Amino acid sequence: MIKSPRAEGAKGLFLFLLICLISTDTAILMDIPIWRQVLGFMTFTIIPGLLILHALKLDRVSLTEKVILSVGLSIAFLMFAGLLINWVYYGLGYETPLSTPSLVISFSAILIILAIIARLRNKDSLLHLSDLHLSTKEKAFLVLPAIFPILSILGMDFMNTTDNNVVLMVLLVLIPAYTIFVAFKHRDISPTTYAPMIFLISISLLLMLSLRSSHLIGADVHLTYQLFQSTFAEQHWHMFQNRTYDACLSISLLPAIYQSLLNIDSEYLFKLLFSLLFSVSPLIIYVISRKYIGNFYAFLAAMFFMSQTVFLNTSFNARTNIAILFFGMAIMVLFRKGIDKFRNRLLFVILASSCIVSHYSTSYIFLFVLILAWMIMELVSALTVDRSPPPDKSPPYVTEPGAPMSGFHAPAHSSNAITYTGIAANIARPQLRRSTTAITVLLFFAILFLWYGQITEAPLDAGMEFVHQTLTNFGEFFAAESRGQSMGAAMGQDILHKDIPHKIEFLFSWVSIALIGIGVLSMLLSYRHTISIPGPGLNRPSFMRAKFHTEYFAFALSCSIVLVLSVASPYVLKGYAMDRTYFQMMTVLPPFFIIGGILLAKVLKAKPYLVILTILIPYFMCTTGLAYQMFDFPKHVTLNSEGDKYDYLYVHDQETLAAEWLKDHSHELAVVYSDHFGLARLVSQGDIQSPVYAGSFIERGARLRPGYFYMRYSGVVKGKMMDRNYEWHPLSDYKDEFAKKDRIYVNSGSELWV
Repeated sequence: MIKSPRAEGAKGLFLFLLICLISTDTAILMDIPIWRQVLGFMTFTIIPGLLILHALKLDRVSLTEKVILSVGLSIAFLMFAGLLINWVYYGLGYETPLSTPSLVISFSAILIILAIIARLRNKDSLLHLSDLHLSTKEKAFLVLPAIFPILSILGMDFMNTTDNNVVLMVLLVLIPAYTIFVAFKHRDISPTTYAPMIFLISISLLLMLSLRSSHLIGADVHLTYQLFQSTFAEQHWHMFQNRTYDACLSISLLPAIYQSLLNIDSEYLFKLLFSLLFSVSPLIIYVISRKYIGNFYAFLAAMFFMSQTVFLNTSFNARTNIAILFFGMAIMVLFRKGIDKFRNRLLFVILASSCIVSHYSTSYIFLFVLILAWMIMELVSALTVDRSPPPDKSPPYVTEPGAPMSGFHAPAHSSNAITYTGIAANIARPQLRRSTTAITVLLFFAILFLWYGQITEAPLDAGMEFVHQTLTNFGEFFAAESRGQSMGAAMGQDILHKDIPHKIEFLFSWVSIALIGIGVLSMLLSYRHTISIPGPGLNRPSFMRAKFHTEYFAFALSCSIVLVLSVASPYVLKGYAMDRTYFQMMTVLPPFFIIGGILLAKVLKAKPYLVILTILIPYFMCTTGLAYQMFDFPKHVTLNSEGDKYDYLYVHDQETLAAEWLKDHSHELAVVYSDHFGLARLVSQGDIQSPVYAGSFIERGARLRPGYFYMRYSGVVKGKMMDRNYEWHPLSDYKDEFAKKDRIYVNSGSELWV
């Protein structure tokens, strides 16, 4: 019996994965430098998901989708299998279930069993060498993008050591220049080239902030890092302080597992891990978009997604962006044709559950979007699907003269839709295909309630309070002070008094939002041309590759409603940052940015891609900081060692040394005070529990209470301290109070007073 090439390929793949697993286990257990880190990361970030795809017989999906789902399912595997190991082993009396031997042996055993199941269930190969083949012409288009990650790494090393950003500036000029080149040459570019092109740009942009400094950069990232450190130190995950952060496995259990497997500097792991994982997210935008607007415009949609500030700041938005990664994957599989109902639902449940355990706020918004999409689909179903009882089959079916007797309904894209009369009309109207049902919504809610309401509890209480405050404050729509600083900036507060780059960013941000609005509204108004709603339809526009799936458009409409409601409710903007809500919606809405640009181009009688690039390129230059540098305005910490963001985000070595010294020499019960961002450094760099913000001292000049005072770099070198409202206060205002204190530690960038 001759075996098929696909069967032989499956056998070879099985052996390859087994060899990878054995090699990785050996490198980890023997602690072989470099090999442990490289093999450990690659194996456990790809192979578990690949085996799950193989077991589910999803060998017919595209290579790009396989890569995305392999990463997503692998992360889900690590979190859920790690959680199971954590609970079972600890319950059996083993107090360090997250130790290296425990995880390596347990994961390997599970993966071998999974590999056997996959081999028995699927005799065909999931990957083929031909999938990875690129022609000489295709490789030529990837030569320049392949250099981007190298420029990012070398440029940031140059920036960290010499404060020279020239290499990074070259990178940020080359990326938009290359995008323009692709636009002019898109007819010559193969569809297989776009995915690696997008990934190379993505990883280059994300590495910039991740590699800035030897320490963490951000605000909340310091608290999440402490949670990861506590989990890894105890080698056991549990609710440490019953806080909302404790319930986020993405920032506690997941990095602790990777640290046990890889054994690298903990700060670098926390800085790099999430950027590396999230680098596949623009591919989700590309996969979703290309079905409707084609490969080239899907590439531009992915570029728009990568231009978002929250994307660029992934390394200090870890829990949010990992949850958004799963949100995007869940949306992607929900509309994926060619996957049977059971496997589609199973993938959705796995990915949605991973989103839930990754971040509470993102999950609540996911639930709201899901409910809105279900309601819209119910409305569409009520308006389009004939619910009358099936007719008696005995009479002949009657149609208009000239209409065929078979098929019973015209294709949705046909401009010559068949009109049925008599009894046939009751059976001719097609059923609305949908994945978002009441069962889907209830299942998502059940999983969310189980995790946040029964297992971890704290996030559900916070969520209920958030909803209560949102409804209570809904009437304060016109109260500007109720919206916080983020909304004031978004709405252009004091924009006329700001510098030119701020005005440019404000302009192009709102133009991009306007294009999304134009895209969504135009698709809605011309729904017979653009949406595959059951019943007679009209030809789709020439710029669309296919009509929007009805359910996908329902999700797009839901996301648009969420954005409008988030602006309408002041408390939403204060309780959950507007930029994060906006970014989550950008996993669905980028195609409409492109469509809005195409429609604007028709009005202007210009080439569509030129209009889109006219908006996209300046927007990219602003969000990455390139435009600010051109006007000599030091805004972005990745490109500067000065400016406000640098002063409160950048952690200096001297600050770390002072925090560590304080941890080793301070009295255990003494209170430690600092300014607003000094608290973050004490938590992450010194592992000091519950430091106190000296608000009354800094803001009102009250007497400094007994305890230690940690003065960071901005106070010692630049003579200023920051309050909780991000306002600076000169240190000279407090010289009399410090004269009453003793300075017990000093270095060139930090001091300790008591």
